[in-house]
Formats: sequence, C-alpha cells, structure tokens
Amino acid sequence: MAEIVLGIGTSHSPTLSTANHNEWFAYAQGDHRHHELIHQETGTSVSYEDLATLAAPQMRERPITEDVFKQQYDACQSAIAELAKTIKTVNPDITVIISDDQDEMFFDDNMPTFVVYWGDSFPVTPFELERLNLPPEFTAIGESLRRGYGDELIDIPIASGLGRHVIDHMIQNEFDVAHATYRNPIVGGSVARRYPTQDGGELDYARQTPEHGQGLPHGFSFAVQRLFEKQPRTILPVFQNTCYPPNQPTPKRSYAFGRAIHDAIASWDSDARVAVIASGGLSHFVVDELLDHMVLDALAAKDAQALQNLPRHRLLSAASESQNWVALGGALADTPLQMELVDYVPVYRTEAGTGGGWAFARWI
Repeated sequence: MAEIVLGIGTSHSPTLSTANHNEWFAYAQGDHRHHELIHQETGTSVSYEDLATLAAPQMRERPITEDVFKQQYDACQSAIAELAKTIKTVNPDITVIISDDQDEMFFDDNMPTFVVYWGDSFPVTPFELERLNLPPEFTAIGESLRRGYGDELIDIPIASGLGRHVIDHMIQNEFDVAHATYRNPIVGGSVARRYPTQDGGELDYARQTPEHGQGLPHGFSFAVQRLFEKQPRTILPVFQNTCYPPNQPTPKRSYAFGRAIHDAIASWDSDARVAVIASGGLSHFVVDELLDHMVLDALAAKDAQALQNLPRHRLLSAASESQNWVALGGALADTPLQMELVDYVPVYRTEAGTGGGWAFARWI
C-alpha cells in the first residue's frame, strides 16, 4: 500500500517571491485600497481606514522599517529553502498538494467545495500580468507574481491513478467531491466576496477577472516554483474552496477531508511514497497571531478537537487558507510523522495590521 512519508505546510504569498524586501513597501501602499480586509475580532469586512481605527495600540506601535523587513524577508527565504531541501532529500514519488483557487479556475458559474484534478498533466505557465491592470508604480508586484507562480512553461505530470483512486474512495465513503480531467486554457469570470459587514449585511463586491490564459493555479504553482525549484515532480492537485461563501467547508469538514485523503492513500495498491503539502495561509490580509498560534499549536500537538473547532469568524478572506493546514493535520493524524516548525514570521506591513502570518513547517 502507498505510504505518506512527508508533510509540508507553507505560505505562498507573492511577497515571499519579491526580488528584495524593499518591494514590500509597494504591497503596503496597495493595502490602503484593499477590498478584502477582515477585522479579526468581529469577523466583519472593513475599509483600511476603519481597520486602522480598530487596530490595537500595540499593533500601531510595531516598527515597520527597512531593517525589520530585511530581517523578515531573509527569514522567509531561509525557511523556503529549507523546505525545498527537505523535499529533495526525501524525494517522494508523488506529492499531493492541498490548496485553494482564487479567481483562476473557478468562478461563480461553478464554485465546488472540493475538487480532485486527475488529468494526465497540468502546465505551469507564465503569469499574465496584464489581467491585473497594475499601475506603473506596482510593476514590482507583477514581477514577484511571475517569480512565485510561473515565469516559464513547465509541464507537470499528474498522478492520475492515485487521483482516480482518491475520488472513488471519497465517493464510497460519503465525501461528494467534484473532479476535473482537463483545464480550459482561457478562463475568466466573476467571484463575489460575500463577507459579513458591520451593519449585519454582506459585502457588495465582486472581483471581475478578464479572460486570460491560465496554467496551474498559484497555490500549486508556488510549490513547483519555490519548493521544487522549477523541476517537474508528479503531483496530485486537491482543491478546497476556503475563501468564498456560501459553500466554504467548516474546519471540521476540512479535517475530515484530510483524514479521507490519508485513508485513500493508505488503501491504494501501490508502493508509492507520498508527500502531502498544505499551501496557503496562515492569516492574511490582516495579521492574526492568535489564529496562527491556534493552528500551529494544534498541529504540533495533533489536537484534532482544536483544529476542528477553530473560530469561523477568524477564517474569512485569505485567512481561510489556514484550513488547508487543517486538512493536512487530518491527513497526518494517523501517521508517525511529527511536526517541526521551520519558522513563523508575522509580517505587519502597515499600522492597521495588514500583512500576513507566514509559516513554514515539515512533518518528518
């Protein structure tokens, strides 16, 4: 039977692939116009101005300087390099990647909760910057997207046999997953951000993505670009819709999904050595160190109850990607693998607390 021999958890923010730490200041400028900021304590959508007013005094007093950014940037690069080294050393036959899609493959015409992609291959393609309509002063942001998510064509083989087995196992065990065997080369559409607002309503904002060429979505291509160091490895992409209401899985369901992935791998008639990667998170676009430590502490302790009972009001917008780590916790619960936290770097970009809790961990 196949065996899980390695677990990896990694953040995948484009700020992790900038050419240097000074480019982080451009992201800080962009935060002032961000449409998807969530106040951590109330779980409601807020403007940057409102978030700055609500921010705790100790958050506003944090030093946001070039020296601090350099130290944090170097720590993140070192952690990513360590994870890449670990993958190269363990050299798994197949890597299952659990991540989410953000306006890349799925839109409001079809937004499944869980998807397993089991086509023969999936290319990483150069990231099309034109679809972002970036102003000239943010050119560096676009280039970091290419470095992190795709700057050349790389065809990535897919573990189709394992993918079909995972789907069959899920269906037979009361998990109704969607599946995909090919990609549409040109995609585009709209996704509404239906996050709660302070007045008890719902955010009236939908992001429009123009038609464009789309390769492997960024949560998966980051692993290829940065952890595989652009060398093709056989993968199995597994999607969770963590970001977009109303059909997000609960933390309990994400954990059960991970357990089902483990059971499917363990029942596959193969001697394959399998790694499982959780890509995304932790907290962003607003730093939430409380949530981040809840997740990391529960993973280290293999505390199933804590992972399944994470407060949902803290798991909105991009902080919801923490549920990819929850699924990883479920997948590794019944293995002898133990978590080692390579690094956790909470990066505050502005006095309003925008930024991210970037985390890097391995289970060996």
